[in-house]
Amino acid sequence: MAESIRISQIYSMAECNEFQYLLLGDVRDIIDETPDESSKRWLLAVLDVLISLMPRERYLHDQLGGYMHEVLEVFPGWSREVLRLHLRKLHLDYALRDCRDRLQLEKSWVAAADQLGCELRDWMKMFKELHQAESSLLMDAMLLDIGPAD
Repeated sequence: MAESIRISQIYSMAECNEFQYLLLGDVRDIIDETPDESSKRWLLAVLDVLISLMPRERYLHDQLGGYMHEVLEVFPGWSREVLRLHLRKLHLDYALRDCRDRLQLEKSWVAAADQLGCELRDWMKMFKELHQAESSLLMDAMLLDIGPAD
């Protein structure tokens, strides 16, 4: 319940992104530890919070006008690129849920830690790459909208 209260108190995409990156640091710390059942419980808890952020993030995007609305308002012709990024985002959301579900079903975290740890590292890398691609597209749109400096 405490995490749902905290998540409902996230009012901006900047706060959401900051919280996500803090949680990713926790995931990294946990998967770098020697695996035991305690670390499995902590990892499941952190992944649960990351997953519970997904609806809040969608809600915040909707409140702002939709995913990457800032780009589409200025350059509606970029909808294909925005759609590609959005599909990558949805794929990442699904992949994290899948990884979390498999972790929960594992009888021994010790036996599965290497494989799931690698998958989570790959997921975090793709997550950061997506955020970089989103930022890059947004920056391109802002710079093209403003035009070159004299």
